[in-house]
Amino acid sequence: MHFDNLNYNEDDGLISIEDLRALRLRKKKIESDKKARKYILDINQRYRKMITRKSNNFLRNMNPFKKAV
Repeated sequence: MHFDNLNYNEDDGLISIEDLRALRLRKKKIESDKKARKYILDINQRYRKMITRKSNNFLRNMNPFKKAV
């Protein structure tokens, strides 16, 4: 029996216990990696949003026609 990530070729239709455990662990690892990537993506999006808001406010406050106090 040969495994290619999650797609495996079944020669005889039977999977050994070790192969089932390996497949289950591989699926869990893939799911946890997906969750981690999604979490990091969310953090990066919030950071980008915050930075763009700050830069927009900075440029808006640098209005050359604004009177000095």
